[in-house]
Amino acid sequence: MSQLPPLQTGPPIPNPYASPNVGGYGGGPPPGPIKNWLVESIVSLICCGGLFAIPAIVYAAKVNGLVAAGNYQAAMEASANAKKWLIIAVCIGVVCNLVIGGIQVLAAIGAANAQ
Repeated sequence: MSQLPPLQTGPPIPNPYASPNVGGYGGGPPPGPIKNWLVESIVSLICCGGLFAIPAIVYAAKVNGLVAAGNYQAAMEASANAKKWLIIAVCIGVVCNLVIGGIQVLAAIGAANAQ
């Protein structure tokens, strides 16, 4: 019988077909689930009535599709943009509602004093 050559014991040969852990199209997988802010954006549109909630809804709707496509970096950016526009919409909505409420209170006080 012929003898087989001894096994190599040098450094491991990298697999050229393995997926990279860093860089690439979508970066590495996220450390946890990515929040899409869709429900909060829709509630903001209904309750605050602001047009600023529409970009939040658009960005929030992109998050799950980007995660499904494996583009985690773009999904995290879309989530951050959705959160940013949600905060803007809620702040503007609260300020506008407080101003309108204050005007209504002053009008009610003025009407009560006029009688």
